[in-house]
Amino acid sequence: MLSCINRKLGAVVTEGDSVVIDKSKLDASNLMFKLPAPQRSSQEVWFQVKSLPQHGVIVVGERNLSVEKPNFSQYMLNKYGITYRHDDSETLHDRFLFDTWLNPKGKPAQRPLDVSQVLEEWFNITVVPINDQPPVLKTKAPSLSVVQGDIVALGLQNLNVEDLDNPSEDIQYTVISKPNNGYLALGGSLNESVVSFTQAQINSGKVYFVHDGSQASGVFYFSVSDGHHKPVYKLFNLEVTEITISLVNNTGLALMQGQTSVVLTQGSLAAETNGKNTMVHYRITALPRYGKILRLGDQELRQFEQEDLRTGRLFYHMTSATSGQDSFEFTVFTAEANLTNQVVNITVKPLLRFGKGVRIPNGIVVKLNTGFLNATELASLTSSDPIFEVVSQPKHGKLARGKAKAGMKTEPVESFSFQDVKQERLSIELNANMTEVQELNDSLVFVVKAKNVPPAKGEFRFTVVPYDPSLVRSTESPILTTSSPFSQPLNQTNQTTVFGVGTALPSLSTSLLSTQRPSKTNQKFKGRNRWGNTNRNGSTGTSLGKPTMGRGEELYEIPFMNTPVRVELYPQKTSNPLLVVLPLLALLLLVIILVVLFLLLRRNRKRKQKPLTPKPLPSPSTPPAYHGQPQRSAAVPMVTVNPLNPSCRGSPALDRLLPLANRGSVSNSASLQNCSWNAVNPESSAQLIRTTPPTLQQNQFWV
Repeated sequence: MLSCINRKLGAVVTEGDSVVIDKSKLDASNLMFKLPAPQRSSQEVWFQVKSLPQHGVIVVGERNLSVEKPNFSQYMLNKYGITYRHDDSETLHDRFLFDTWLNPKGKPAQRPLDVSQVLEEWFNITVVPINDQPPVLKTKAPSLSVVQGDIVALGLQNLNVEDLDNPSEDIQYTVISKPNNGYLALGGSLNESVVSFTQAQINSGKVYFVHDGSQASGVFYFSVSDGHHKPVYKLFNLEVTEITISLVNNTGLALMQGQTSVVLTQGSLAAETNGKNTMVHYRITALPRYGKILRLGDQELRQFEQEDLRTGRLFYHMTSATSGQDSFEFTVFTAEANLTNQVVNITVKPLLRFGKGVRIPNGIVVKLNTGFLNATELASLTSSDPIFEVVSQPKHGKLARGKAKAGMKTEPVESFSFQDVKQERLSIELNANMTEVQELNDSLVFVVKAKNVPPAKGEFRFTVVPYDPSLVRSTESPILTTSSPFSQPLNQTNQTTVFGVGTALPSLSTSLLSTQRPSKTNQKFKGRNRWGNTNRNGSTGTSLGKPTMGRGEELYEIPFMNTPVRVELYPQKTSNPLLVVLPLLALLLLVIILVVLFLLLRRNRKRKQKPLTPKPLPSPSTPPAYHGQPQRSAAVPMVTVNPLNPSCRGSPALDRLLPLANRGSVSNSASLQNCSWNAVNPESSAQLIRTTPPTLQQNQFWV
């Protein structure tokens, strides 16, 4: 390894000026003495700048050294020197790093690969500053906020001046016009007013403003200088803040139904002040109507301190169960300020369990059960059936009792009991406008009352979501339930409760599984358990209520038990009466038209079948005697029947059956009544009938 160079004194340059670096400041010719004397004449010393100066440049001849051309020789340094030129920045130091080695004369400078033949050194440059920069006020609006009668230290945020050429001790402030509502003082002598101070004293927090206690704001006028440049003049504002006291916490008190006392702490009531005196007092100006404010030891009081709240020695004791709301008024004060007409509200919370994250599909009729709203503990505590009085119905629906009859709507309920909830006599009917909306928040607000406890206002919150029947899957898939919601501590609600596809029931984390379309057969056996139990309520598992689903007036029961159950869905009945009335009217009109057509056709047929009416025969003056012969009626047409008998005179058969010779022997005057049918030949008569049927004359017909 080469030894150190012979001379490396460094250089001194004035700010913004330049300095020549020659052999007297940088000389590495002693590297030659490491070589034998005969070889020295063939070698020369070269330099390579590895790190250029940060606040200036190095000039060799007429060019600046750069990363691309960083080399120069000792010969150049001895004959011409190199120049460092400062960039006039407010810096006090600069330097550059170089390597030096022996290189053969007449050959290009090339750094040896053997690092032991190379020497690395720093060259330091000292910059002498000049006071060419005036002080600069960095605070745009010098000001200070002070509470009445307070003493406040000035800081950099209030007043700050920077001077690149001078230290903060040389920055001098002079008060030209004193403040009109106090005075400036230095730490250690706050009773003495000062008119001058430095920036260093402000930086160290030794400059104070002492306020005289007046309410008026004030100003003072000052100048600042470094002693070399013209001073800067500025106005300093002094803003006075009135001493106040305020409540930082007033959340009120809450009692659970069944409780009679609650502790009053800083978590529910606390105050603070900006004044010097921090002792806070409370004075009760209006006592609570249904209870008392007591200290430990049952001591009723009218005034207490902030310390009492901090240690938890105060509590509210309710003495009347007639109201679920109470309050007391008070004044909070210190020796310097007060705050009046303050109120602490006391509220009774319902002893209920609510389903958490309940999601109900829009248009689905859901039975209200203990999975949504459970007052078992309240009923057990009071040995009564709690009553719920509805204060506000859901915005997007209503709470109704039972199912609506055909063509009628259910009416919202105004009150109900816990037994109604347990027996699922109530249902939530929602009909929200879900256009371009994925969910809506809604709630049922009520007041619950029970024996020997104050009434309490509660709110059952749920989310309305769109109904999607296409996601309902087969009824063959069971719903698996989890643990009872009442295994959790009081006021802790169940897991997400959802009615719909892919959602959980109260205290469940399962899905409603069904895809088959319900049929009328399912309606017929609606109350039958398809696993053999004809009573849905008689399941073997522990049931916590059965939310049901349905559209219109049809309810879908969803039992949730600790065993797998099957879910049956039923078809929906329309809630629009026109959809029932219009088809009935059309059917009635069709029946009327068919009846009219039938009557018209029947009438026309009777007209075609009506016979001709004969003229009445003249009745004889003396009724004839009937000797065993049938009586003739004038209303019946006369028909003459000629027997086909040759022995009967005048018979038409004589012309065909008798020979021509015998035809004349037959007398035509004989009466037809005296003709005998006995002599007729059956064979000839049958032949006559078969061959030549007689032609009916007028007013004749076959009998």
